[in-house]
Amino acid sequence: MPSIRVRRTAWLLPVVVLATPMLLPLAGRDRPKPPLATEPSEPSQITSIVDRIIANELQMSTKIREFSPRVETYLQYYRPDPAIGEVAMSDDYFLGGLKFGKKTDNKPEEESFLPDTKAEWLRRLPGMSQERVPIDQFAVEALVVDENNFDRQHYTFDPVRWEYFGDVRCLAIDVHPRNPKAAGAFEGRIWVEDHDYAIVRLNGTRLNPRRWDYFTPFDCWRENLQPGVWLPVYIYSQVSDFRKHLRYKAETRLWGYDLTVRHPQQDWTNILVDAPVPVRDSTDAASDLSPVQSQRQITMDAEQNVLDRLEKARFIAAPGPVDKVLETVVNNLVVSNHLDNLPPVHCRVMLTSTLESFSLAYTIVLSRGLIDVLPDEPSLATILAHELAQVASGLKLDAKYSFNNRMQISDKELLAKLDVARDPRVEALADDRGIELLKNSPYKDQMGQAGLFLRAAAVAAPHVPCLFGPNLGNGLTDGKRKMIRMEALTSSAPPLSPGKMDQIAALPLGSRIQVNAWDGTISFTARKAVPLVDASEKLYFRVTPVVPYLKYFSSTPKTVASTGH
Repeated sequence: MPSIRVRRTAWLLPVVVLATPMLLPLAGRDRPKPPLATEPSEPSQITSIVDRIIANELQMSTKIREFSPRVETYLQYYRPDPAIGEVAMSDDYFLGGLKFGKKTDNKPEEESFLPDTKAEWLRRLPGMSQERVPIDQFAVEALVVDENNFDRQHYTFDPVRWEYFGDVRCLAIDVHPRNPKAAGAFEGRIWVEDHDYAIVRLNGTRLNPRRWDYFTPFDCWRENLQPGVWLPVYIYSQVSDFRKHLRYKAETRLWGYDLTVRHPQQDWTNILVDAPVPVRDSTDAASDLSPVQSQRQITMDAEQNVLDRLEKARFIAAPGPVDKVLETVVNNLVVSNHLDNLPPVHCRVMLTSTLESFSLAYTIVLSRGLIDVLPDEPSLATILAHELAQVASGLKLDAKYSFNNRMQISDKELLAKLDVARDPRVEALADDRGIELLKNSPYKDQMGQAGLFLRAAAVAAPHVPCLFGPNLGNGLTDGKRKMIRMEALTSSAPPLSPGKMDQIAALPLGSRIQVNAWDGTISFTARKAVPLVDASEKLYFRVTPVVPYLKYFSSTPKTVASTGH
């Protein structure tokens, strides 16, 4: 194929048009077509392409059953607003794992890892009915085009144009069911890459749900996570007429496909024979640890056990470049406050969207969602100062976690049984100490911007309680969403002005962190700031569509470490 370089933002422009005019019928290409008694012959080139698409999708339907990735769906209900475009009214949240049952149909299911998930369905929208969107079905419905009937006998294929998504050249094809009344049939458009003709994107909906059921329209993106393997990574949905009165936007993320991959024996051999330093036959100091050192070691053992278990479950990302950026800010706070007696303080990132943070012994954990919405370094320093105050105060993780049997629990039980959240009174003391740390830091003259972020969070939190409700640690608000963390800083912040384009109090979800869906490793995105057209594009704490930059799999992926947004 010819090599054509295009800008990343040009992914909607047609690049190459098929040579045969018959391949691009203009009239009615976006409308379902009834089956014809005698259909016109299809050019051999498109026949070959469609055959390969069908074969690859059937192979994908089988391949995906080998995996059980993490699944997270965050949904916001909203209403139109004439001044700022949209206003969030309520939200829903799902976190769990994808699994295939042993029933005869062997259909995929989304298993929740959250306690009392069903109770969330009883929450009412202000002034509206009790109806909710079936949030635990978003991934299941978008995994494949049609699990059982994706073939020429059940679908027609109408090529549209060639497009580029990142580095990948794709053919867009409209797909229509021959029987529009078939339950669960797919109606929409697919995009296939031009190497193996694997589907990389599905955009459409399913037809004819059962009574009392509902199919959500979806835009599902796949990424080339392993050689020849494209797997679902992002799913976006937006509806403005659900049950005639509800509007919502939802984002589903899948990651941790490597959880169910068999590790070759060589991996275990490496553990036995590799050592970072030469093995010593004796210690340098012929003495036991002091009582203080022993107690500290037990605490650090507990911390390592918790981190290892969370990383194994793909709730926390492996150490990487994002941690180093966070640790640089922590070090600025440590040095400027002369906290010389502290052991090295490290940072890790939780892979979930909910806005939360917590500290263990000498490790601070921030969620991906929280890092995403922070607008600048002073706001990040504010969150880290609060957690550093917890570390410096002497409050440590419960030593019970130093006993390894405590972590011998399933991934499904982990979030419910792991107790790392702090008492509200302890949180209040950490607020006071954290503000003192900031006053002595390089960020002391930039607290107005941090206060503006906290003010925006305080306004948003009552309307999107799931986003501000922590899965594991402490959220930015108290349990009743009435108090915001580090609230004293809001007094020095300028008034919140949603209509002012030059005031950026917070960012949308997905603004900063990029997740490798295979193993859950993370990096900062390489996106540049985009000038806003109007105030409706500020999108504080909002769900937005995900348009990934597609690339073919490489065994040596490029790691991007940039703090730009």
